[in-house]
Amino acid sequence: MIRDGEFPVVYTNLAKITHVALEFLVDFKRLGPESREVDSAPTLVRVVMHPVIAKAFRDALSENVRRYEEQFGKIPEPPKGSQPGPKVH
Repeated sequence: MIRDGEFPVVYTNLAKITHVALEFLVDFKRLGPESREVDSAPTLVRVVMHPVIAKAFRDALSENVRRYEEQFGKIPEPPKGSQPGPKVH
């Protein structure tokens, strides 16, 4: 049982985003030596959001990336062709 203030922490390096009429689904995955293909990467957690919350999350993430870059410098773009398989977002 998870108590108040406790929650699992996971490392992810891939997010697969899909949607249906009333929800956005974000599957957080991890690509590693054991799974180099996007489809075989294990899903660590799925987050389901109402479209209004997904849009607010997008805006909050964008604002936090801006603040991060102000403090620590520009985040480099990932190298082209660095990920195997199709581009997932």
